[in-house]
Parts: sequence; C-alpha cells; structure tokens
Amino acid sequence: MKHLITTFSLLFFTATLCLGQVGSIKGSVKDEKSNEAIIGATVQVLGASAPIGSVTDVDGNFEITNIAAGSYKIQISYVSYATKALDNVRVEADKSTIITTSLAEDNQTLQEVVIKTQRRTDSEVSVITEIKQVQQIAVGISAQQIQRTQDRDASAVIRRVPGISISDDRFIVVRGLNERYNTVLLNDIITPSTEVDTKSFSFDLIPSSAIDRMLVFKSASADLPGDVSGGAIKIYTKTVPDGNSFSVNFSAGYRGGTTFKSAVSHPGGALEFLGIENGTRTLPDNFPNRRAVVLNASTDNIINRFQQLPDYYAPKSVSVVPDWRGGINFSRRFFIKDVEVTNTSYVNYSLTRVNNAVTQNRFDASALRIQTFNDQLFQENARLGVMSNWAFILNPKNKIEFRNLFNQMGNKETVLRGGESLENNLDYNNGAFRYETRSIYSGQLSGTHELSKKTKLKWIGGAGYTYRNEPDFRRYTSTRESGTQQPFIMNLQQFESPTLQQAARFYSRLGEIVGTGTVFVEHAIGSKKENPEMQAKLTTGTYVEYKDRKYSARWFGIVNPNRLTDEFLTLTPEQFFTPSNLGSTKVYYSEGTNFDDKYTAQNLMAAGYASFFWPVTEHLNATVGFRGEYNRQQLQGFERGGGIEVNVDRPVFTPLPSVNLTYKLNERHGVRAAYSTTVNRPEFRELSPSTYYDFNFDVSRKGNPNLVNATIQNYDLRYEFYPSKSELITVSFFNKTFKNPIEAAIFYNGSTVAFTVQNAKTAYARGVELEVRKALSNTENANFLSKMLVTLNASLITSDVKTNITTGSQDRYLQGQSPFLINTGLFYNDDTRGLQVNALYNVIGKRIYMIGDDVVSANIFEMPRHVIDLNIIKAIGKRLEIRASIQDLLNQPFRLIQDTNRDNKITNADGTYQQYRRGSYSMIGLRYTL
Repeated sequence: MKHLITTFSLLFFTATLCLGQVGSIKGSVKDEKSNEAIIGATVQVLGASAPIGSVTDVDGNFEITNIAAGSYKIQISYVSYATKALDNVRVEADKSTIITTSLAEDNQTLQEVVIKTQRRTDSEVSVITEIKQVQQIAVGISAQQIQRTQDRDASAVIRRVPGISISDDRFIVVRGLNERYNTVLLNDIITPSTEVDTKSFSFDLIPSSAIDRMLVFKSASADLPGDVSGGAIKIYTKTVPDGNSFSVNFSAGYRGGTTFKSAVSHPGGALEFLGIENGTRTLPDNFPNRRAVVLNASTDNIINRFQQLPDYYAPKSVSVVPDWRGGINFSRRFFIKDVEVTNTSYVNYSLTRVNNAVTQNRFDASALRIQTFNDQLFQENARLGVMSNWAFILNPKNKIEFRNLFNQMGNKETVLRGGESLENNLDYNNGAFRYETRSIYSGQLSGTHELSKKTKLKWIGGAGYTYRNEPDFRRYTSTRESGTQQPFIMNLQQFESPTLQQAARFYSRLGEIVGTGTVFVEHAIGSKKENPEMQAKLTTGTYVEYKDRKYSARWFGIVNPNRLTDEFLTLTPEQFFTPSNLGSTKVYYSEGTNFDDKYTAQNLMAAGYASFFWPVTEHLNATVGFRGEYNRQQLQGFERGGGIEVNVDRPVFTPLPSVNLTYKLNERHGVRAAYSTTVNRPEFRELSPSTYYDFNFDVSRKGNPNLVNATIQNYDLRYEFYPSKSELITVSFFNKTFKNPIEAAIFYNGSTVAFTVQNAKTAYARGVELEVRKALSNTENANFLSKMLVTLNASLITSDVKTNITTGSQDRYLQGQSPFLINTGLFYNDDTRGLQVNALYNVIGKRIYMIGDDVVSANIFEMPRHVIDLNIIKAIGKRLEIRASIQDLLNQPFRLIQDTNRDNKITNADGTYQQYRRGSYSMIGLRYTL
C-alpha cells in the first residue's frame, strides 16, 4: 500500500507542474506560388521555457497547444524552402492564435540538409506511412483514429484492425487463429502472460488514451519473435508528448439487465474496491500444515482452526449502482541542463459490474440432454492502472527511455446455480464464491543511438512480474429428487477424502518473473544515395528472455465420515455452514491437497538474427532474414494420485528463415509477397498435470506433459493501393500449413470429463482479407461527405485438420479458427463544430471452442454475434469534451452450441452448451483539459 501511495504522490506532484495560463497557435502553411499545402513543414515556438513545435499535416495544417501566455517568435522551415520567421506573435490564455502563411522556394544551391526532430507517430498519416515503409505485411491504427472510436482500452481498439477479433473481450485473434498463435510486444518487448492457463495478454489492461499506435505484423521477419504464426501485435505507448498537458476524465456506465437491478454478492475485504486482497480471505500463515491436517482432521484443535476462517456461506443482496471510470492523464517537457526530459503518465481506475443469467446443458454420446444448469452469475471488477513513461533526449542522436506499466485487478464472482440431472432425476441447488486478484508490472529501459550516418543501435532491458492470488474459492452442491418439494440434501463424501466439487475451500497462488534483453544494430551498406529507400541495410540482433514460475494450491473439503442422517444434511446452506456444525462427531474439514496441486517451471529463450534489405531495382526490394531460436522449456510437477514425478526438459533449436518482397508499381500501388517458418510452443500450464476445477463449466482443467512444439509454414501475398496519404485499400491472400498444431480439447478418462490440450497431426488455414480506409469525397469540398470516413475490414478463411486418430481428414475447422470476420465503421468528424460521431459493426464466424473426444462429447462451437457500437464526442469550448456511447446495441446472446448429431454443422437439431446475454452498455463521460 505504501508503494501505491508513493506512486500517487509522485504522479499528482508532477501533475501540478503542468497547470498554468496557456493558449495555442494553429494555422496553415502553403506554397507561395502554387498555394498547395506543404506537408511536413516544421513550426517552432522560439523563446518558450522549453522547445515546442509541430509539423504540418496532409492539409498543411498545424496546431501547437499548451503555450504559456506571452509574445513569441515563430519559425517555419522546410527543405528547399526559405525559412520564415514571424515576430511578436501574441498568445493569450484560453485562446487560439491563428496563423496563415506561405513559404517561398529557396533558389540558393542547397548543401546537405539534416533536420533532427521527434517524428510524429500517432496520426493516421504517420501510421499508414509506416505500414508502407516496413517490409512485412502489416496493418495498424493510430491514436488519432482511436480517439474517434472512443474505445476504452486496447482490447476494443484492436477490433478495428483488419482480420482481428477479440475472444472474451480480452484475448486477440488474428486471421481467425486463436490467441496461442499470436505474440504481443509492448514497446518491442514480449509481454508477460496475464492468464494461468493459456498464452494471452489481456488487452484491456492498457487504456486507449495511452496508446501512440498499434501495429499488427501478419508476416514474420527475422527481427520478430518466432512465435508469430497468426501475427505479432506491437503496442507503442506514448513517451514524447507534443507539449505540457493535464486532463481528467470521468464516465458513468449503465448495463442493461444489471444496473439498478438486485443481485447476489458476498462479503470481502475492505480494499477490494481497489482490486487488493488485504488478508481477509487469505489462509493464515500459521495455519496447520498439510501433514497436521491429514493426521488430525477430526481433533478439536484442527476443527477450531477451521471454525475461525471467514464465513463459508454469506451471500448478500445488493442493488447494483452504475459503473464508473476515472482517469488522470498528464505530460511534461522540461530541461535538466542540456538534456530534454519528457514524461507521459496515466492513472486510471474502474469499478464495473455485470449480472448474467447463464443457461448450460450437457449431453451424452447419443445426443440426449442429461443435465441443465441455470446460473445467476454476478461479477464485480475493480482495476487500478498506472503508467509512467520517461524519455531523456541527450541530443538529436541519443535518447534514453524508461517505461513503466502497473495494473492491480480484482474480480469477485458469485454464482447461484439451479438446474436438474435428467439421468439421475435430481434437482440442483449449488453455489460458488470466488475472488481473484492480480498484480502485473512491466518495466523497460531502452536506448536509441545514432552511431554514425550509416549505423544505428538500439537496446532494451525489460523486467516483468505477475502475481495471481485466488484465496478461499468456496463451492458447494446439494440435490433433491426432481418434481418434489423436499429439502435439498448437502452432497458430502462419506469418508475422509473430499472432492473439489463438494463443499470445498480452494486457495492458490502463482508468481512469475520475466527478464528480457535485446540489442540490435542497423547498418547502411554502400555509398549514400539520393533516395534513402534505395539504400541497402544489414540488421543484426539478439534477444534473450527468461521466465520463472511457481504455482501452488491447497484445498480442503467438508466430509461426513460419521454418516450423519439427512436430518442434518437437509439444513439450509445458511444453517449448515455455521462454524458450530463442525465437530469430531459431526462433519469436519479434511485436507484434499494432492501431489499435482503445485508445479514450478522455467523457460530460457535465446535468439540471434540477421536480415538484409536489398533494393534490387527502383521498384523491387527484398528482405531476406534468418532467425535462430534456442528454447529450453522445463517444468517440475507430479501426477495426481500416485505422485509420479513429472519432469519436462525440452531444449530445442529452431531455424526460422523468412523472405519479404515488395514491388512498387508506383507511389500509390504495390504488391507484397512473403514466406516464413514460425513455431508455436506449449505454455507452462498446458504442460503441467495439475488439475483445476472450473465451477462455471463444471469441468476439471488439466495440462498434457506430452505436448510437442508446432511448426508452421506461412505464405502471404498482398496488393496495396493508397488513394491518398491517409487512405488505403488492400487485398491479401495467405496460406498456413501446420505440423502438430496444439488445440483445446475435451478429455474423457472413463468417469469424468476434463478440458485439456492436445496435438493434432497436420492442418492448414487459407484465407483472403480486404481492408478499406477511405474518405467519402474529396476533402477540399466543404460539404457533409467530406467529413465522412469509412473503414471496412473483412476476412474469409477456410481450414482443415488431420488428427492422430485417423489418417484421413476429420473435415473440421482448426480449433479457434473463424471462417470469416467483418469489422466496419462509419466516422463523421467536424473539427469546426467539435463534433465526432461514429457507428461500428463487428461479427466473427462460428469457430470451434473445444474439440470433442469422439467418445462422449462432440465438438463445441462458439456462434457468431453481431455487435453494433455508437459513439459521440462533442467539444464544449477548448477544454471540455462530452462523450457518450452505446456498446453492443443488439445485445445478441453469447452462445456455445454442441454438435450433438456430429455432422459438423450447427442446426436447430444441435444442443445449446452455454448461453447468456451481457446486456447493452451505455456510457456518458466528461474529459476536461487544463
């Protein structure tokens, strides 16, 4: 807690430095003769306390904000034009000074001219320019477009990128492939996984206001990690601001079916509103160890210790208030002697809730429904996020950056379950009370150095830490004969071996540290040419990453060795779970912790790479690269039951060649082609035999130590058309061939069903993508259509899988593969009126959520959902913005459908595995800039 207070104090102190009486300068720069806009002219304010300025956009316009009131000299310059100086330009507080001027061509013979400045990277023009210049097949989105969509975080932002969709509101899907085939890099360093079971990064950790740009590379290259079969998602957060700023924002949200309704929650600690577990739920440090509980479970001493634990059953009715979110964003530029220092910092907080009625069904091998669950699931989520990025610009050739991102999250779940078992003629009355807290930190120290005109060096050192605590996850089950009004009977084991499903308390902790380091050098070869794009380049580098994880769990269950009668077991949960009912002659807790309830794991990945950029002709260039990755994956654990040791140790060297070709027909048209080999490795949890009981799905989840790496051959072809500097139209074709793909699957061991992972034999995925980003008319026309922009992202994909079970094709999709994706948006932007309006639409095709076991369970599909979002932003004066949105306007249900008749088609004859509606979400907020 002291660290949080210190962080807040530092951030707020820095924020106060940003306050003051400020105004702005804006205007346009044109060619004196042709009257055409000059793009990229530098506009500087001389005489300010710190150097500030801007660069003209595609229309020749510029704006410099947060200038202290006073009189200044303005200097405007551009290569091949005579520099112009404007004296005594007056800036008044809370007002904009307008400058409309022109530059004349400089007729003097120019020597070599070098302009050093911080390149703007957050505009649509800059992102599209970067996409054109990179050698890989890539797409992206800028901070400028993010502002228009009013997305809250990176998970919503990424959905606007072609061929991209989001699973569970957090996990990325590229080209229809699920999250395991994608790698996320935050400022060029691989992010730590935020989940225990899968390879994933929760994109909702990063507020959209902190994003400078987001790029998705869909073809591999030597400088990218080898695990990028779907794509490499690079998120760049803001470091060097345009000037000093300070803003606050606040919003309130209403969710249909949740807000202002009654819900059932349960008590927790005093700091859970901050996502912090303060010890209320945690098992005491001096609690008896496993051996003591096993040997003395029925003694008064051990029973007394369990009686002192927090109440087992304590549901409470709550009236759900609106969600709210708030944030403070500020930036600062100043000098320490000759070093320019910049800081961009964000503090964000949110408290949100959702109450869902969830229906689930289970089916037997003959497609008969055998179970139904009717759940009322109430989730409360708190998040506190802090980001602080610093840059130290030593001189135009050397820059040091220090980036920090910290998130503290808490998720409380309360589940009350009804339903029935048709095969056993029983009704259910079950419940679960769960709380999870996560702390995630990612820090980076990097340097960029121009060693000479031909050689550039960049290095990054990174450290990450993830801590996940799941204290006192409580669950119970009770049943009665169907069709009767008899009291429910608490389900307990009749001997001293408890089960995770029946009246159990579960505690788990996971900690993972990550250390990374990378160095790469880019060197231009040969004499300098007039066109920089015709300069051959050699890039070499290394990347090292080490992970260390420790996971442990401990759990206890109430047992009934004394065979108490139904008269005691039919007490209501409120009565049954009172501490006084625990006793040596009654029911008591028994240790259930097994050998597999802990594991440790380590991973060392060391890579070296080299790539050569070769401008073959004026139109054709090639980048040929080779990356070698040595990866040693280790895991130490035990099998359940007998405690057989599991020791995974897999050192593997993987050669990863890549070729990227670009053919420029002209400045507006081009063709790209690419080939690469990539790899997909199991995650720690996927290798571990540890078993985790998932109450929501009523299944156990376990890993598979026999998994092997998957390798993928990737082929890409793309046509590009750029109608203007801010518009693009592309068509892409791709083919991927998988060897040993890793898929999520259902495992049946003869008595229970579990979710696990397994290797298939081979698979392929082929597809076509279309991206359009186009204004509806010429921007020179001052009409309604000139303010409209349309985006369209669409993908069609097909895949097929061969398994190890048979040599023939199973005629099914690759697990997690969507056959189509559509994202489209219509944007209206009126700068004069300060009004932005947009409508967004998203849908993904049905995809296999879980592979069936071909014995009891068939394949489970996630069905399409049509999603429409509406957003409005209105500026009130120079400082205030009002933002309103309606998200998921259609509120279509989330549906998992099981292919119960096993025809690999989803029709009305198939059964609903799970279904619920999250509710449309309306939000209104304010943003005030000082």
